[in-house]
Amino acid sequence: MQFYQKPRIAFLINDLTAVDEHDQERIYFFEKGYVKVLGEFENEKYSGGKAYIIFNDEDVLSVATNVLRFTDKEVH
Repeated sequence: MQFYQKPRIAFLINDLTAVDEHDQERIYFFEKGYVKVLGEFENEKYSGGKAYIIFNDEDVLSVATNVLRFTDKEVH
């Protein structure tokens, strides 16, 4: 697992959400748009064998490479 010294910015191409199947309470919601990428790790369960750790100023989630488009924007 590698955490970046400075977060990268990427565009999340889809909304991501999870809901508890028992009480229908939302577990997390990531809206399509820019997110901070905190690091990466290798795992065969993810498309391409690599996952990224993303942060939306509220929650942290790991996602496959194919749902992100990296930019050259600076983190503020």
